[in-house]
Amino acid sequence: MKMKKKLASVLTVIMLACSLPWQAQAAAPIVSNKPHKAPVATPPAVSEARPVKAVPEPAAEVKAPKQVKPAKKAKKAAAKKSKKTKDKQQSKVQQSNWRLKMAQQKLQVLGFSDERPSGRMTEATSTALKSFQKQHKLKADGELNDATYHKLTWEAFAKEGIPKVKGKEIVSRAAKYKGVPYVFGGTTTKGFDCSGYVQYVFKDCKAKLPRLADEQALQGIFVTQKQLRPGDLVFFTTYAAGASHVGIYAGDGQFWSASSSKGVILSSLKDDYWKQRYYGARRVLITNGEVYK
Repeated sequence: MKMKKKLASVLTVIMLACSLPWQAQAAAPIVSNKPHKAPVATPPAVSEARPVKAVPEPAAEVKAPKQVKPAKKAKKAAAKKSKKTKDKQQSKVQQSNWRLKMAQQKLQVLGFSDERPSGRMTEATSTALKSFQKQHKLKADGELNDATYHKLTWEAFAKEGIPKVKGKEIVSRAAKYKGVPYVFGGTTTKGFDCSGYVQYVFKDCKAKLPRLADEQALQGIFVTQKQLRPGDLVFFTTYAAGASHVGIYAGDGQFWSASSSKGVILSSLKDDYWKQRYYGARRVLITNGEVYK
């Protein structure tokens, strides 16, 4: 019996010893033939004592402006220059047409043409201009140059303007009414407004003028301040746009007019008030002579 127990113990020990390698092999990790993933690094802990600065987001990409090719730039500049030249030429044509229309009217007044003024150069107009130029010893080319236009203007005015009356006579009559009070709409010695006064003075000298200042400004021919002579009309812009005040030039830079504040008075063109409001001047007396540019 003892012998059997001993043998059983020995067998048990042997069996245990044989089973140990299989258990060790079972405990070993299983190796896979699939590729391993890279280990994920654990970020270090952030200390509260040293806060981490925020990293700014990348700025949006700004596209550079599209560069214009030199050839395109040059073409654009040339087109702009061409447009300016065209506009300038059109302006000259318009001005030339207006001037030609005025010349055609004067040719009618002088009896050189019966053509209706159109502002267009026609064969009839050119022929009329040649005839006028020959008569006044100008270059007879049938073109409307400055010399021809100025002579046309004067000859037409000499036919339609105020004859015989002299500037000194007009100025003498104008001074006669010094101190007459200003009355809006006044046309008598009881009271004048500016144009009523000028019309009355000229009527006193048997010369006819329209009633209103802006109508009087259309009479005669234009003169500059340097060309002014006694008896010429001077115009100012006062209470309304354009020629709203008129006076009679007396010489030495002075003029007679019916002012709203002092009535009929002699004033100076150099006074600040009148100097700032000067509009222009017209010659209505033929005796004051031809205007040369």
